[in-house]
Amino acid sequence: MRLQDQLVRMTQRALDDLIRAVDAMDPESREWVPAATSRSALHQLRELAVSTTLLTKVIKSGTGGHLDAHARAVSGDMLDSVTTYEEARDKTRDGTAEVCSLIANFPDDQLEDDVVLPFGGGIRLTMADCLGLHYWNLVYHCGQVNYIQTMLGDLKMH
Repeated sequence: MRLQDQLVRMTQRALDDLIRAVDAMDPESREWVPAATSRSALHQLRELAVSTTLLTKVIKSGTGGHLDAHARAVSGDMLDSVTTYEEARDKTRDGTAEVCSLIANFPDDQLEDDVVLPFGGGIRLTMADCLGLHYWNLVYHCGQVNYIQTMLGDLKMH
């Protein structure tokens, strides 16, 4: 099995897990935050809905320089353009489908190419690492949603 095929399978599974977890929440609870500085389950999904746009640029271009606007994008106008659960869910699904298509078709001979992302003062990753970023981000946000669920008294695995 190619790395790309495995990453697509893992990414699609992580998306399914996240959507199932948020679907299991009472709709009113999707916007609940445990503290003023925390983010809701809906906010987690809204961020994922817009972050795929930025990741597709990295995969297509092989560079990460344009991500210096990432923080503004996921907390500004792009994030504000996604307001409802249904819209966030659908945009996350669509964005994940696009990312998975790019991953599936990514050339083997470019997997070890380096890219520098501007996070944390600049981090150097291979393109293979970058292809796994959306999977990692989905799993991270699913964990956040699962934690919110436990705080709301829901201890089931969804």
